[in-house]
Amino acid sequence: MRMNQVTEFRGRGIQEADVFAAADALLAEGKRPTIERVRLTIGRGSPNTVSPMLEKWFATLGERLVSHQAGTGRSAAGNDDGHGLQAMPVGVRNAAQLLWETARREAEEVQRVDTAAVRAQLQAREKSLAEAQGVLAQREDAFAQARVSLDAALASSQQARETLERQLKDHAIEAHRVRGALEDEIKRLTALLSQATEAQERLRGEHAEALATKDQDLRRAEERHAAQERRMLEEVDRARQAAKQADAGFAREQQRRVQSEEAAAQTLEAGRQRLRETQQAAQQIERELRESLAAKGIDLAQARAESAAQQDRLAALQLRIDEERGAHEATRQLLSAAMAKPQTAPKKATPRSKRAKPASGT
Repeated sequence: MRMNQVTEFRGRGIQEADVFAAADALLAEGKRPTIERVRLTIGRGSPNTVSPMLEKWFATLGERLVSHQAGTGRSAAGNDDGHGLQAMPVGVRNAAQLLWETARREAEEVQRVDTAAVRAQLQAREKSLAEAQGVLAQREDAFAQARVSLDAALASSQQARETLERQLKDHAIEAHRVRGALEDEIKRLTALLSQATEAQERLRGEHAEALATKDQDLRRAEERHAAQERRMLEEVDRARQAAKQADAGFAREQQRRVQSEEAAAQTLEAGRQRLRETQQAAQQIERELRESLAAKGIDLAQARAESAAQQDRLAALQLRIDEERGAHEATRQLLSAAMAKPQTAPKKATPRSKRAKPASGT
């Protein structure tokens, strides 16, 4: 069909005959019909409209060539409908045959390449799926081992926690016992201090009584000495003897008094020394008890800190278990989705086998 005949159809919508006529015109010019060339030849039409009509033209091209070879006699009798190859020049028919063979080889090559690509893609997907299954199996084994390790660590932590709780209870009981013992010891020391104070007061009373007794004895001795002096005036001779005896008795009395006072002073000093020693012993015991109580308090604080750290480690282990479970579940879902995804069948690029009716004449 000529180009002026194609131009006649530009005033109405794109028809199959328009595409066929434009393709025949391009083929007659020695050009391969394409969607853009057909659109430029017609002057309008969208690619979505022209594409299926051009594919049908290519599909009927072989049939038209075959019908031309088989029906040469009928073309001589005047059966040409205007769209067969009977009216085409020999050059056009040869070009159409060459174009058909080229298109067929290209289609076969495209089909072969597509088939190889699809086969390679399927093999790659199978390999990737096998690798994913292997990785999943390894991760499941690792998860199982980690679960066993975490369960063991959790059991050990629970046991350690129970041990710490028992130790804390034992420490609390021991601290209560020590506190009670300290209170008892303080009471005992207080009682001893009271007893020592009472003993000191008693010693002071006894010393005062001893001094009073000594003073009374001294006064009596002085009275006796005065009587002896009066008697000495009366009896000189006896007075000298009595004076000597009195002097000797006074000396002995004075000596006994001095010895008694020294013994009383030594007794008082010994009592004071015992009181000081008792007070120092009580202070030393009190310091030791306070230091022991402080050490027990430090041990109790350390035990509580260790218990809190153990609680933090237990919480971290539980968080890690939850994260590993989430990652395992996400991996399992991804693998399930990959295994459930349907595999797309390769699209065949073979020419249509159905015989298409030749387009009606223009």
